[in-house]
Amino acid sequence: MGAIGATFFLHCSQFPRSAAITLRAFLACLCLLFLLFPALATAQLPTQKPKEFTPVIPDFNQLAADWWTQWPEATHEQRTAWLEEVEKAWQDWRSNLPEEAQLAEEVKLIDGRFNSIRKIWEKRDELKKVSVLPDVTFPKNPTVLQWADSDAAVTRGRQRFAGMRLEKSQMDEAVSLSLTHLRDTVGKLRDKNRADAKHLKATLDVFLAQLSHLQVLEEQSMVNEQIAAWDEELKYADAELTRMLKELQYSEEAVQKLGEARTKEKSSLEELTRERNDSRNLIFESSDAAVTMEQQIRLMNYSVEAMENRLQLRKQELLLAINNVLAPAGDKQKLSVDKDLVSNAETVHENLNRQLNVRQRQIVAWVGEDSKAMRKWWRQFEKVDSGLGRVRDLLDDIQRYENAQLFVYQRQQGWWQTMGDRLLLQFRNLRTSWRNLANYELFAISEQPITLKDIAQMVLVIIVAWACSRLLNWILRRMVRKNRTSEQGAYTLWRILNYCIVLITFVIILTMVGLDTSKLTLIAGALSVGIGFGMQAIFSNFISGIILLFEQPLRVGDLVELESGVFGRIRDINVRSTRITTRDNVDILVPNSEFVTGRVTNHTLEDPVRRIHVIFGVAYGTDPEVVREAAMEAAERVPVTYSNWQRKTEVWLTGFGDSSLDFKLVVWVNSNAVSSLGDLNALYNIELLREFTQRGIEIPFPQRDLHVRSWGDTEAALGNAPADTSGDGGAPQDSTHQPQAERRGSAGIEDWSSEGDTDGGDSGGDGTAGGDDGGSPGH
Repeated sequence: MGAIGATFFLHCSQFPRSAAITLRAFLACLCLLFLLFPALATAQLPTQKPKEFTPVIPDFNQLAADWWTQWPEATHEQRTAWLEEVEKAWQDWRSNLPEEAQLAEEVKLIDGRFNSIRKIWEKRDELKKVSVLPDVTFPKNPTVLQWADSDAAVTRGRQRFAGMRLEKSQMDEAVSLSLTHLRDTVGKLRDKNRADAKHLKATLDVFLAQLSHLQVLEEQSMVNEQIAAWDEELKYADAELTRMLKELQYSEEAVQKLGEARTKEKSSLEELTRERNDSRNLIFESSDAAVTMEQQIRLMNYSVEAMENRLQLRKQELLLAINNVLAPAGDKQKLSVDKDLVSNAETVHENLNRQLNVRQRQIVAWVGEDSKAMRKWWRQFEKVDSGLGRVRDLLDDIQRYENAQLFVYQRQQGWWQTMGDRLLLQFRNLRTSWRNLANYELFAISEQPITLKDIAQMVLVIIVAWACSRLLNWILRRMVRKNRTSEQGAYTLWRILNYCIVLITFVIILTMVGLDTSKLTLIAGALSVGIGFGMQAIFSNFISGIILLFEQPLRVGDLVELESGVFGRIRDINVRSTRITTRDNVDILVPNSEFVTGRVTNHTLEDPVRRIHVIFGVAYGTDPEVVREAAMEAAERVPVTYSNWQRKTEVWLTGFGDSSLDFKLVVWVNSNAVSSLGDLNALYNIELLREFTQRGIEIPFPQRDLHVRSWGDTEAALGNAPADTSGDGGAPQDSTHQPQAERRGSAGIEDWSSEGDTDGGDSGGDGTAGGDDGGSPGH
C-alpha cells in the first residue's frame, strides 16, 4: 500500500503545479468524509438500552388504581405472562380471605374475568383465520360477468367490513363506559375507611372493575386487528378488480345471458306493474282500516319490487355497454347514461321510507300492547324495509358500474372521446337539474301550482312585450323621419298599439297563472261598480285620454292655453293625464277630463300662424309716419315675425292719450317657431325701444302742472270777509277767531275756488296747461 501511495505521489509530482494542488485538496476532502462517516453511524446508535417491560403485580392489601395502565402497550406474550402472575397473586391473597366476609360471589366473578380474557385470546386466533372475502376469485382475462361476480363478492365483503366498523364504534363506547365505571369504584374505595367492614368488598369491586376494563381493552384490540386485516384484504380486492377491468375481454356468451336476464326482468316488471295497479284500485273498496292498511303495505311492496327490477335492468344495461365497447370490430359506442332513473329511485326510496315510518307509528297506535298482532304487522314492515335496503345496495352497484364503464371507455376509445361523452353527460345532468328546479312549486293560485318555470315564462312574456313596444316605436319614428307619416299620427298609433300590447300581455299572464279568462266579465262588472263610486274621476280621465288620442283635438307639440290659466306646450298625452311644459320650464300634469269638459285654446291646431297686438305710445308732436316706419323696421328684426301678401305687419294709431299718441303694432307670428319659454311682447318691445332710440322718438310718461298762490294775498282777502255763521246749531262764530282756509288740491290737481282765482289759467288733469302766475310744471 505504501509503494502504491509512493508511486501515486510520484506521478502527481510530474503533474503541473496547479493540477497537483487541486488533486491534493480533493484527496483531503475524501479522507475527511471517511473519517466523519463512522462518527455519524455511531451517533445514530442508541445511547442507552430501551426500557424493559416490568409488569406491575397489584398489592391487594393496598390496591393501586393504575397498576394496569401499561397493559395496552404490552405485547401479547407479555400480557399472557403478566396475567398469569396477577392470577397467581390473586389466588394467594384470596385464600386468606375471612369466611365471615361473605365475598364468594365477588370471588367467583373475578375468577370468571380471568377465564374471559383467555377466551378472548382464543377467539382472536380463530378470527385471524376468518376472511372477509371467502371463496372470491379474480380470474385472468375475465368477461364482464366474471367481473360482476367478483365485484358482488367484494361488495358483500364491504358490507361485512361495515358491520365490523360498527362493532368497533360500539367497542370504543364500551371502553369509555368501562373506564368511567372503574373511576367510580376507585372513588368509592377511597371513601371507605380501612377499619370499615365494607372496605374489603370495595377492594374486590375495584379489582373486578380493573379486570373487566382489561377484558374490554382486549376485545377492542381484537376488533382493531380484525379491521386492519380486513382492510388490507379489501384494498387487495379493489386492486384486483381494477386489474380485471384492464384485462376485460369481449364475450358473446355474456351478451346472450344478459339479454335473457333483461327479458326476464322486463316481464317481471310488467307483471308487478299490473298487480300494483290492481292493488291501488282495491285500497278504498273496504271500510275496514286493517284491510286498507294491508293493501297499502302490499302496494309499498310492489313499488319496492318494481324499483328493484328497474335498477337490475340498469345494471344489465351497463354490463352490456361495457361488453359492447370491448368488441374487436364495431362502431364507437356511446356512454350509457340514465341519471333520471337513479334520481327517481332515490326520491322513491326516501318517500317509501317516510311512508314506512308513518305506517309503523299508526300500527303502534292501533295495536298497543298486543304483541301477537304487533309481530304480524312487523313481519310485513320488515319485508318492506329489507326491500328498501336492497334498493339502496342496487343504487350503490349502479354507481360502481358507471365508474367502471367510464374507466373501460377511456381505455378503449381514448381520453378525448371519453371527455366529450362526459361533457355531454354533464350537460344532460345540468339540464335535468334545471328542469327539476324549474318545476319546483313556489305557491298556488286557485289550486294552480306556480313554479319557477311559470315565473320565468311570465318574465319572458313581459320582456317580449316590452321589446315589441320599443321596436314598434322605432319603426314609427323611422317612418316619421322619412316623411311617410305625420308625427302626431305615429304618436297616436304607437299609444294605441302600446295599450293593446299591455292588454294582451295581461291576459296571457292571467292565463298562465291558471285564471279563467271567461270570468273577466265578472271582474269587469265589479270594476263598473267601483267606477260608479270611487273610480269615477280616474275612469273619466281614462275615457278622456282615449277621446284625445282618437279625435286628436290636441297633439304633442301644440301650444295650448287652458281655462285655468295654464299656458305651454304639450309634451305627452297619456291615458290619465297630459304633460304640459310652461314658459318657466315647469311640467304640469293636467287631467285629461279638463281638456274635454273645459275650454282649451289651441294656438297651433290647424294654422300655427297667429296675430298679436303690441301696444306702445309716443310723445305728442312725433310724426306718425316716422313712427310707423320705425315699428315696421323693428318687427322685421324679430325672427318669429311671419309676413306674406295676405298677412302683413301693420301699425295702427288707436287713440290720443293723456300723455301720448297710442299706437298698436299688429304682427303675424309662427307659433311653432316660438319657444314656449319666451314672451312675444318682450321680443317686440325690445326691438321697438332700440329702434325708437336710434331715431330719436320720445316715449312719453305722465306729466302734471302745479300752480302755487301767495299766502299773503289770501289772508288779506279772508280778513275783509264777513264772519261765517254756518254750523249745526246756527250759532255765530267768534269774531276774534278767524278760521284757516282749507287747502285743496291735495291729490295734485288744481281745484282752488273760482272766486280767488283771478289770474289762473285753465286747469286740467294732465298738467299740460299753466297759469299766468308763472307756475312751474311738476313732473
